[in-house]
Amino acid sequence: MLDGTGARRNPGENLQPWFVRMVDQFCGGDPKRTAIEDNIAVFVELSWRDRTRLIYANVQTVVAACDLDDYYLGLNGDAQYLRLDFNYETLGDPFSHPLAHVHVEGELVPRFALEGGIAGNILVDYFEFLYRNFVPGKWIKWAEREWGREFAATARADDVNHFSTIVEAFATGQFQILRDHAALLTRIKRTLRRRKDEAFSLHMEGADREILEYPLAR
Repeated sequence: MLDGTGARRNPGENLQPWFVRMVDQFCGGDPKRTAIEDNIAVFVELSWRDRTRLIYANVQTVVAACDLDDYYLGLNGDAQYLRLDFNYETLGDPFSHPLAHVHVEGELVPRFALEGGIAGNILVDYFEFLYRNFVPGKWIKWAEREWGREFAATARADDVNHFSTIVEAFATGQFQILRDHAALLTRIKRTLRRRKDEAFSLHMEGADREILEYPLAR
């Protein structure tokens, strides 16, 4: 089990030796035990209340330029570090620590608010953030599958599924097509939000995110 002190990346600690230390200390020397993809490792520490309410989350992430086994052995040192931080006890200066936020290097600034608005399912939102940015092909397949199920259940006989049209518009920079399908995009995003929330029940209090959101965008 991870512990906050032993698992923390120390100031000035290089990423690859830290990764080796974490794998040796918590995963029996097996980098694959950390993997959500061949090159993406996560170390997750959570606390919750009443078996439903998430009250703390720390998800340290390594995105390597090679297989994690090779990275562990030091065969390729290129990698990126990200950390999801959700902690009511470290609020920092006013509006500097959104609930939840993402660090890109240890404790250093800047910190970026996690996408998701006031939704409480920050764990799934963070993993989705990783997949949309680092494994977009798999994310698109998931989104297409989930929207396909919704479309099949709700479409009329003459409706056309324009999901592939929207993906192509993104790929080719055709923003007018996205304008034309704005209502459909909203339906797709709401469907994916619902599917994510159904997949994992351990949520934070979503209204707390709005308190520390700045500027208020809605």
